[in-house]
Amino acid sequence: MSRSRVLAVSLITTFLPTGSFAEENSTPPRLSAWTVLVYGAVDNDWERPFMSDVRAMRRGLSGVDDVEVVLLVDRSPEYSSDARALGDDFADSRLYRLTGGAAERLDGTPELPLTKTSAVELDLGDAATLGAFVKYGKAHYPARHYALFLVSHGEGMRFCPDETNDDAEIFTAELTEHLTEAESVDLLGFDACLMAGVENAYEWRRRPGRFGADILLAAAPVSSSWPYQEIFARIGEKDDLAPGAFASIVIDELDDQIREGRSGDEGIERDLQAWGAFDLSKVEEAKQRLDALAACLFLEEEKADLIALRGKGLEADTFVYVWPERDADVNMPFVDLCHLCERIAESDAFSDPARALAADAAEAAAAIVTRSVGFDHYDGFAPGRHGLYLVFPDGDQTTRRGATYWERTEWYSPLRVRTDDGAYGRYAWCADGSIPGNGEVETWFELMDAWFDAPGAEGGGNGYAW
Repeated sequence: MSRSRVLAVSLITTFLPTGSFAEENSTPPRLSAWTVLVYGAVDNDWERPFMSDVRAMRRGLSGVDDVEVVLLVDRSPEYSSDARALGDDFADSRLYRLTGGAAERLDGTPELPLTKTSAVELDLGDAATLGAFVKYGKAHYPARHYALFLVSHGEGMRFCPDETNDDAEIFTAELTEHLTEAESVDLLGFDACLMAGVENAYEWRRRPGRFGADILLAAAPVSSSWPYQEIFARIGEKDDLAPGAFASIVIDELDDQIREGRSGDEGIERDLQAWGAFDLSKVEEAKQRLDALAACLFLEEEKADLIALRGKGLEADTFVYVWPERDADVNMPFVDLCHLCERIAESDAFSDPARALAADAAEAAAAIVTRSVGFDHYDGFAPGRHGLYLVFPDGDQTTRRGATYWERTEWYSPLRVRTDDGAYGRYAWCADGSIPGNGEVETWFELMDAWFDAPGAEGGGNGYAW
């Protein structure tokens, strides 16, 4: 059975290395090469596979002495009674230092309101909790490099749902609005679905005063767990591992795990997976080139041709990262950025200027991708080129209740969006370069808004007037 987040999960029986569960905090004797901060936001149905992952982490850390792994985990009372991975079955929030031989419960004060004996329920769907965790890790486990791994569910625009805290989640822009430059990391990894978006990459790039990262590691569609035992064992073999090399190890081990059948994925669950590592220093140039293409496509009235080239869902010739489930097309409006631009550049339906701009945009998008892997569904997937998606809904299509797909993509906005499910908005990708109210399209976001939003003096259905 697959461990995919959208399908049934299985509990894989594993055995731990021998060792005690120490009650004492330990201080690293020297500056580590890496501190890996694992944010286990599993107060949801991902708890059971994650406890198996914790055991795998500990096996992989056996004999590793230059890497610190700090875990903040929030468990659920509903899904697992595992007492082996961390020495106890619990349903609250706890902090640990993981090694090959022990899981040491830590005192998180003053950054986190956790002690070695506390029974505290933190909200891991709150960006403030994430920020406090990063502050704790950097203060108590200093290193030459920092990785932050978020393990939970993801939907592209939000992640880390906390069921005990009213299903609170963290949104893309919320991360940069609540964390600061001091909490920035070298490697930001999502062991979660659907987070490999260029809009996310742009939001989390390094910039003064804001949280950022050098490398983003994420899946374009839904995903299965990371092979933590192999990952940690390999990073422990390296003397001075750069962030890009660390990310490449994760991608390579995921590739091996899936191809060898160790992830439990078969058929469509296997064939639709795609993972990538992305250099966030390259994202600004890619945005500028795509925005130039968007302005051209608007002036040349290429809406029909571009929608036809995009295609629909799993039947599309362009790589559309959806899953075979109800409402996938509306909930996952994610199209491979490089592949879309390549196909425009190769199509006689577009003008020579548009095709030239698309070729430039494709090369800029490919430059972001440092390592990637896609499986059999994606005919022609180029490793190290494809795997980063763009928000591009089939906007005029309507749901069963009559709303257009664009109306259902209300979270994709430069404005603060408040809805029953949180929506949020505030994307730097949508705001930067856009000049509202001038009747011209300057950016990709404005192209989508001009083509799909209902006309109106107050900015149509989403309140933004392009």
